This record gives sequence, structure tokens and C-alpha cells, in this order.
Amino acid sequence: MTLFWIISAAMILAALAVLARTLLRKHQAGSDSTERFNVEIAREHLAELIKQKDAGELSDEEFAQAKHDLELALAEDLENTQLNPSADQQATGGTTALAIAAVLIPLVAVPLYFKIGSPQLIDQAPVAQTAGGHGGEQNMPPIDELVTKLRERMEAQPDDPQGWFLLGRTYMRLQNYADAVMAFERVVELLPEESAGLLSLADALTMQNGRQVTPRAKELLEKALQLDPQSITALWLLGNAAASEGDNAKALDYWQRAYPLLADEPSMQAELRQIIAEAGGEVPASPAALPPIMAQAPAAAPQAAQTEDVGGAKVKVAVALAPALLEKAAPGDTVFILARAEKGPPMPLAVARHQVAELPLEVTLTDAMAMMPAMKLSSFERVKISARISKSGQAGTQPGDLAAADVAVDSANPPDVVELLIDQVVQ
Repeated sequence: MTLFWIISAAMILAALAVLARTLLRKHQAGSDSTERFNVEIAREHLAELIKQKDAGELSDEEFAQAKHDLELALAEDLENTQLNPSADQQATGGTTALAIAAVLIPLVAVPLYFKIGSPQLIDQAPVAQTAGGHGGEQNMPPIDELVTKLRERMEAQPDDPQGWFLLGRTYMRLQNYADAVMAFERVVELLPEESAGLLSLADALTMQNGRQVTPRAKELLEKALQLDPQSITALWLLGNAAASEGDNAKALDYWQRAYPLLADEPSMQAELRQIIAEAGGEVPASPAALPPIMAQAPAAAPQAAQTEDVGGAKVKVAVALAPALLEKAAPGDTVFILARAEKGPPMPLAVARHQVAELPLEVTLTDAMAMMPAMKLSSFERVKISARISKSGQAGTQPGDLAAADVAVDSANPPDVVELLIDQVVQ
């Protein structure tokens, strides 16, 4: 407590010093102002006397006498100013106020601080903040806590398909496939003609059934494929279903149609190439070998087939959306996950682009994502990991975008997973 008393005394003395200057200087300023006022009046009277003398209204003797009387009056006024009893009373009042303040400030401030403050913290050593998205205690809460809050929100607002979709995606990440099926069932019930809900429910049913496509999942996939003929998820899983039924030709047809759509996903394309080869088929030579609609890039990838095969520096990032911001994000809004040098050029070192409909998600930022050979993760010792939802779809940050707090990590030795919670609105 010794340090507390020293700091308290110093602060009180500083406050009294400020009050003393104010209280005592004020009265001196008032005295100076009165003197200037008297002098100005005397000058005006003297100017009038000179005019009267020049106009012939006063003789030389009358002017001299009037000037002498004016000088005497000014001297008397100035003397009264210096000895004015009211000025003494004001000075005494300022001193009295200062004395009262010197007594009351400690008597009021110290007991009040002991009642509502924490003086014991002054003598404690500062606690270092831990690394995290919000510094110290404000890291991303556990995913199960986010699920609980989102589940409570959906029970209160059961007609929100976007919320159920996000809840289902979160359950899939937790490998809680039974609850994921429940959530996606609500999505399909609310939006029966949306392929994303149909595919997600089929995926959840398949994972719940040990990666075996169930009859219900097959029906959902066939309907989704009718709505979106370039759906990789539908093609891949329908190929799996056909293979499990012993229809090898039909399975190859589905997989071969899916293969060119994976041009932007080389690791997944390599996996599918192996599956096709094991089934005795051949991969298409190029996307041009397919009808134009089938040569377009995919919008999503099957949950059960995601793999990673990257070298060099890599940072795994888990991104989730805070339930409180659910209404501010649309499923098609773009999610940017990127890494920048903590101290260096602002150019991104690695960027992953996804959609809100895929949240929560995990991505791995790698050296292979660099836009320039000299600007990659391993080129910098420390990097900042960011996540942002862009309403415009543009890379530049704009007001109204949603963002997570940056997390700085060592590029050569990052944590197992960098967790980012998108819980802020860009102003």
C-alpha cells in the first residue's frame, strides 16, 4: 500500500497546485484591470480639456488648474485600487477557498476510492497479455460456446434459413452429424428449391452413415444436380453411391464429369484422378472436352474429400462468424482470409477466398499462395492473419464490412490453429 499512498499524495498536490494558480491569479488580474480602466478615463478627460483649450473655451490658467485636479483624482483612484478593502477580501476569499480544497479533496477522494476502486492493484505486477485475436482474455470463444449461442438464437427465430445453415455447418465441423442433419433439415424445409441446402443435408446424412450414401441422400443429390448441373458435391457423392451399388460405369460417368471442374483445386483433382484410375477409367483431357456448362468452375467442394498437400511455410486458420452479426451477412458475401507482413509492405502474402455460406471453415495459408516469389509467408519472421467479410466482393476494406481482429504469429512456428472470430463492423 506504500506505493498507493505516494501516488495519491502526488496527485492531490498536483491538483491543489493547479487550483492555487487559478484562485490567486484571478484577483491580481482583476486589480490590474481596474487600474487600466482608471487610466483610460483620465486620458479621455485630458483629451477633452485639450479640445476645450484649443477651442478657446478654457484659458491657460483654467486648463492648468483642471489638469492638476485630474492628476490628483487619478492618483487617488490608483491608491484606492491598491488599498481597496474589497480586493483584500477577494484575496482572502481565494486563499480561504484554496485551504478548504486542500482539506476536502483528500477527505472525499481517498474514502471514495477505497469504496469503489481497487488500490491493491497498484502494488501488483502487470500481467502480460497472451497472443490472440483480441488480446488476452478476448480470444475467440470455444466453438461449442458459439454453437450454444447460435442454437439458442435459432430456437427463438426458427424461420431463419441462413441461421440454420450456419448452425449445420458448425455441427459438421464438430463432427456432430446428427445435429447437423437436424439443422439442414430445417434449411430444406424452409428452402426446398435451394441446391446448397439439399447438398449439405445429403453430405451430413452421408457422413452420419459412415461416408455411405443413403437412399434419402441420393434423392437429395439428384434433385440438387437438376438445380445445379455443375455441382461437384453432387457429382462426387452420386459417383460414390453408384460405386457402392456396383454400377461402375455410372460411377465413372459422375466422377469424370466432376474432374474438369476441379481445375482450381489440384489436390482434390489428384485425389479424384486416383479414384477414377482405380475404377478403371480415364480422366478427360481438358475441360473443353465437356459441354460448356460443365466446364465452369465449381461453387463448392464435398465435405468428405478435402485434403491438404502443401510445402513451405503454412498457417492453418479457423474462421467463425459471431451469432450477433448473423443478420449482417448474406450467404453469398465474400470471406477473405489473408496473411500480411507484421512489419513490411501491405501486399498480402497469402489469400484464401470463400463465402459466408461456408462458415465456419478452416483454411491453410501457404507459400504457394504468394503473388510474388519474394513476397511469401516464409519471407517474413512475423505475419498478421486477418479475416473479413466483404459486402462488395472487393479486396479493399470498406465501411459495413465485417472483420475479425488480426492475430500476429511466427511464420516459421505458428500455433496449431489460428482462431479468428468475425465480430466487428468496419466503420
